[in-house]
Amino acid sequence: MKFGIIGFGNLGKALASAFIHCESVTPDEIYICDNSPEAIATAESQSYHAYSISQINEFIKAVDIVCITVKGYVFEELAKEIDKSVLDDKLVISMMAGETFEKIYSLIGNVQLARAMPSLAIATNEGVIAYTKIPKDVADIFNKFGFAFETEPEIIEKVMAFAACGLGYAAYLIDAFAAAGEAMGFSLDTASHIAALSFKNAGDIGNFRETVKAVATPGGATEQGVQYMDKCGVYNIVAGAIQKAYERMT
Repeated sequence: MKFGIIGFGNLGKALASAFIHCESVTPDEIYICDNSPEAIATAESQSYHAYSISQINEFIKAVDIVCITVKGYVFEELAKEIDKSVLDDKLVISMMAGETFEKIYSLIGNVQLARAMPSLAIATNEGVIAYTKIPKDVADIFNKFGFAFETEPEIIEKVMAFAACGLGYAAYLIDAFAAAGEAMGFSLDTASHIAALSFKNAGDIGNFRETVKAVATPGGATEQGVQYMDKCGVYNIVAGAIQKAYERMT
């Protein structure tokens, strides 16, 4: 089964890495289509060993499954070059945020189409990926990327806002934690390491509300910090950020 990836930016690279890391797709079954010489050089490097084809119709002919990882406005222009007949026996999987089935159909015709929304952490098979109905053999591969699940089309944007964007929000919060440590006099490396471990430890323990209660004992230092965050409305700030991301795509 040959997978084609349109676009080799951050998401395209993460997807290629996910395929290779899960060991269900070999490098010679991965094809890249990108007009950037730098992207093509990366695709063909020792890290990926993928094939690259710059001409879009020749690229589609060479693969069984077409994964679209570029921005919607980029694909809108690229679609003008696509010979619709070359898509007749292909499965197209859009990973474009905010681009509905109807919009994609309007660009490339009534193809066999699915949508998927991954986080960049799929690169190490520890990410999140949601997908609409797809063939079982493809789902079996996606299920090795981390936490994977099938969902309805109307939920895809919510996954993007909560999980794909969520990786960035988590990194933002860890960076803020590290910056606070640096301001206290720790080196940035030490502060970043402590911050990352603190978030990892919390994730490993799970049951987050009970962990807060266990650490934030009455009258203690942690309780003071938690009360300050409550006063500043941290819960509402996080919820608002996720909602803003969702609104951007709908």
